[in-house]
Amino acid sequence: MNTIPVNSDNDDYQTAAEWLEQLSEQPLDELSKRRLLLWLDGDNERRALFERMLDTWGDPALSAAVQTATGVKRQTRDKPVTDFRRGASWALCLSLCIALLVSTRFLGDAPATGKTLPFATATGIRHDLQLEDGSVLEISPASRLAITIDGQQRNIELQAGAAYFRVARDKNRPFAVSIGTASVVAVGTEFNIDRLAQATEVTVYEGAIDLRAHPADTPTRLVAGDRAQVSDYGIALQKVELAGLVDWRSGWLELDEGNLGLLVEQLNRYSSNQIQLADPGLAALPLAGRFQLKNVTASLELLTELHPLEQRRINRQGVAIIQLAARN
Repeated sequence: MNTIPVNSDNDDYQTAAEWLEQLSEQPLDELSKRRLLLWLDGDNERRALFERMLDTWGDPALSAAVQTATGVKRQTRDKPVTDFRRGASWALCLSLCIALLVSTRFLGDAPATGKTLPFATATGIRHDLQLEDGSVLEISPASRLAITIDGQQRNIELQAGAAYFRVARDKNRPFAVSIGTASVVAVGTEFNIDRLAQATEVTVYEGAIDLRAHPADTPTRLVAGDRAQVSDYGIALQKVELAGLVDWRSGWLELDEGNLGLLVEQLNRYSSNQIQLADPGLAALPLAGRFQLKNVTASLELLTELHPLEQRRINRQGVAIIQLAARN
């Protein structure tokens, strides 16, 4: 059964990448073909984006798979292509295709004033992005950003997921990151932002930042070793030991006083099948330990061994889902 990309947030970059990955792995069933055609026909710019990504890769086999699925014949470029169409390697290439479509606008000529460009990473694939000012963003899987860089501003909107920011110093253009109503402003520093369902976690690794929970708030100054949890209740601060800190870049999630809801949210950034809880109340189940984000199968097996939980494989409208339920 095909896994059908879901575009609940109009994230066309990620959805296009997921369709191309699906087409690279196996033929689409009839339901998936209809879903793909409906998605493509819904927006001319979306179709153009899909075709640009296909052209960027230039793989005749993938073009043939698209033709079979959509009935539209396309011309492919006559050049040798290395066969990367296997698992993570193929997904990485799709992520790079997205990067070429977006990041080259910043690495080449400066974009027009006020021009905002989207960037997205696919599930399971992280990506490093260098901006024209020299700043580097390490972006986690399943993340979305909107980037505005010009002569007057350096603004990033982190819409979903997580990113580690290495900010190049520029006193004339503070580096601002917005996360919903919250915001971070820095000049030259390193910090990580993880946007989660219940709160946003901000950790400073080097230098200092100013953090606001709401635009009208007085900024809270955070320095290296500070971590803040930003939620509807405001800002909660704590100190962390940076030398032993494990964050998403390591591929692991280390929980001390965590819960099942947080683990599932993090694993879904890496899982090819959505993980859901049969009972929403299970989200509060306390958890502690170290879980490998890159190996979702192993983490779920460990979870069900240590806790009274079981996995169920279900199919919902053609989409395969992993459901976690209390073990009887």
